Amino acid sequence: MLAPRLFSVLAMALIASPVYGQIANVPSADQGISLELSSELTEDENSGCAGKQDECFGCCNCCDGWMHRWDDCKWVKLGAGLRTSYNAINNGATNGTSTSADFAIDNMRIYLSGQGHERIGFELNTDIHNAQFADLGATPFEDGGDIRILDAVIKLKLTDHINLWAGRFLPPSDRSNLSGPFYLNAWSFPYTQFGYPNIFQGRDDGAALWGQFNEGQFKWQIGAFEGNQNQPQGDDDLMLTGRLVLNLLDPEPGYYNASTYYGEKEIFAIGLSFMHQDNAVGVPGDARSFTGWNLDVLFETKLANCGVVTLEGAYYDFDDNDAAGVDTGGLFTPVARQGQSFFILGSYLIPRNVSIGCLDGRFQPYVRYLDYDRDFGTAASFNEGLDVGLNYIMDGHNARITAVYEQRNAQGGAEVDGFRIGTQIQF
Repeated sequence: MLAPRLFSVLAMALIASPVYGQIANVPSADQGISLELSSELTEDENSGCAGKQDECFGCCNCCDGWMHRWDDCKWVKLGAGLRTSYNAINNGATNGTSTSADFAIDNMRIYLSGQGHERIGFELNTDIHNAQFADLGATPFEDGGDIRILDAVIKLKLTDHINLWAGRFLPPSDRSNLSGPFYLNAWSFPYTQFGYPNIFQGRDDGAALWGQFNEGQFKWQIGAFEGNQNQPQGDDDLMLTGRLVLNLLDPEPGYYNASTYYGEKEIFAIGLSFMHQDNAVGVPGDARSFTGWNLDVLFETKLANCGVVTLEGAYYDFDDNDAAGVDTGGLFTPVARQGQSFFILGSYLIPRNVSIGCLDGRFQPYVRYLDYDRDFGTAASFNEGLDVGLNYIMDGHNARITAVYEQRNAQGGAEVDGFRIGTQIQF
């Protein structure tokens, strides 16, 4: 069973994690791991900087990184992000009965962005080939260390309120996708979102117009992307995408967003997204269209005691016009995609700081329930899921440690459960 291992593994991961190793040489009276409760409440000492975005181009500048500036209109910026994890999956070993125990590099990103003109910028990001492989029951690829293009975007500011982006980037889609793994409020990406087509890590090749009013109080995005390129009749129809966001409290400026701001913002955001592509699925002689849409809501508020309550939910509907019924082998159709799904998440950022050795941060317990009601699917397709986790927030999304128990119920009746500890840093 997994439970007896939790405390020993947590201690080992804290000692071996990149965050601990980064500051392990700080002088300390006690070289062991000790817990110390701060006597004062904190306002924003450990709040992240998610949402601090470039005023012109909407790229996230929350990780300061390294910047070289020639003048106000010409600059280049370099940063990096790393997520590593220890994963124990019940009955996940090759013999089918023992608990697997594996370390993984979930993400290893290099961020490069810049501006060469008052209204022209770019963004170039990379990641490892098998980024976030470690869903329950998954196996890393042999070439997992290979580096792939994540984003390659040219950004044009057409007016003060309208932008044009072209290249490879996140299409207009749901909040989870536009947050990405580094800015979620949980460790694992919600599989309820996997119905949206993408090339790699939610990205696609295409172009999008987007704009915002009142510094992000209302945002709109619309684009055309490649979508499914393996179309059954050899067609080459593009996929149309769009998103609307209304922020009823504080605005969220820029193209991207986060799934928590750790109390830096008062948030009540409602988002609506859609994707549609003709002749995307089916079989030769019976091509059918794909339509996907979702509604997502984020509410976050800071309480009088400086604790932060976050509630997030999303509903998805993916429709292949029953193409999986004629394309049973999945040659042109994602067999397990069609259906409805949703997730709900609740978290609470505890107001007091807790020191663990040289580390200092705030705990944030969270619970997430997921459900995917598939019209077709396979025996291995996940339906229900439950996450019970604890984040240790040291510097917002730039430095955190997560311990989480995850349970997944497959369509064929199998139950998969596991425990993981993840460490995340960005600069």
